[in-house]
Amino acid sequence: MLNIGLLGLGVVGIGIVQILEERKDYLEKFIKKEINISKILVKDIEKIRDIEIDRRKLTTDIHEIIEDNSIDVIIEVMGGLDKPYEYIKEALSRGKNVITANKAVVAKYLEELTDLARKNNRLFLYEASVGGGIPIIKPLKEQININEIQEIRGILNGTSNYILTRMVTDDLSFKEALEISQNLGYAEADPTDDIEGYDTRRKLRILSTIAFKDRINEDNISCYGINSINFKDIKNIKNMNCTIKLLGTAVLNNNKYYASVEPVILSQDSYLGKVDNAKNLVSFIGDMVGELRFFGEGAGRFPTANAVLSDLIDITTNTYPKMSLGVNIDLDNMNRLYKGKYYMRIDTRENTEDKIEKYIKENGIIENMIEKKEGIIFTTKSISKEKLERMTDLFKIDKKDYFTARLEV
Repeated sequence: MLNIGLLGLGVVGIGIVQILEERKDYLEKFIKKEINISKILVKDIEKIRDIEIDRRKLTTDIHEIIEDNSIDVIIEVMGGLDKPYEYIKEALSRGKNVITANKAVVAKYLEELTDLARKNNRLFLYEASVGGGIPIIKPLKEQININEIQEIRGILNGTSNYILTRMVTDDLSFKEALEISQNLGYAEADPTDDIEGYDTRRKLRILSTIAFKDRINEDNISCYGINSINFKDIKNIKNMNCTIKLLGTAVLNNNKYYASVEPVILSQDSYLGKVDNAKNLVSFIGDMVGELRFFGEGAGRFPTANAVLSDLIDITTNTYPKMSLGVNIDLDNMNRLYKGKYYMRIDTRENTEDKIEKYIKENGIIENMIEKKEGIIFTTKSISKEKLERMTDLFKIDKKDYFTARLEV
């Protein structure tokens, strides 16, 4: 019998229970074991849930699960950081395999928990932490044994993609699109992680660390979100016959890497430009296999639960690819030297417009002036992002008063 301890019975936890119930007969024949959810950790046993569950399996005491020697696998879908980390660490230390969908825990403690699992001859799996139902982590781990991964790139956050899609297709303001996203359950009440790019940065940190075989810290991934984009920007982007996406990109070349999260202006006909609403698309390029693309639902009850249970099957059938983190040593971060062309809007204060125009001309920044009315809008020559950041610091321009996006057209 395969006994499971489930930590969390929210949206994803319920999805896991429902899939296991629906597919129980087939899965048990496939893995040649009876599947049993022994205990489920919840905050409130008496809470009314949209699923029938044996309340005798519910507990508010983590020790009833962690210290139960009959439980083989822990599945963590409770969210948060500190408590899930402690529970996962304790479970691995006690010789249990662990599966999680928690990107915050994986991003912060990937190396530590992977090493702890290895020392205890157990698995720490986290397919659902990136891309929801999209299988990306397992294929990436399989390919790094044959390929040198040269690039990872993608739309990794469904909330930001939904907001940008609605702004472009329906001429909505950022505030209007965000409110719709919140009403539909895509965005949290506090949407900071999504719109500031932090969620995408965590996922890119996970993928690039695996791909490049070295620790890529979040601090070494430049991050700029979409919260200052406005209707004027959308209008200008559409006039270019383009669209805009929040992309995570990591590139490795000769032990030097560039990693960023930022809005990117793309052709409407490009494969990334066609990814709309809450969908995700992730691609990676290997020196042998070329480019592989993975597209699908980036979140949701059943897509995420599906990814979790894929990990469960790999554990029970012993079909997960073996890999080590940290094979390379001291990759150099080259973010400061990376160059690109940018679109930029600055809402200028009184008497600063002419000064900024003079500065961007004298310092070889501007390529084309789009507008000079109640502010300044222009595109740049190929420059480092740092050059734009120095300008905003010099003129003390608040983050809410400007927007910039890399041009790929």
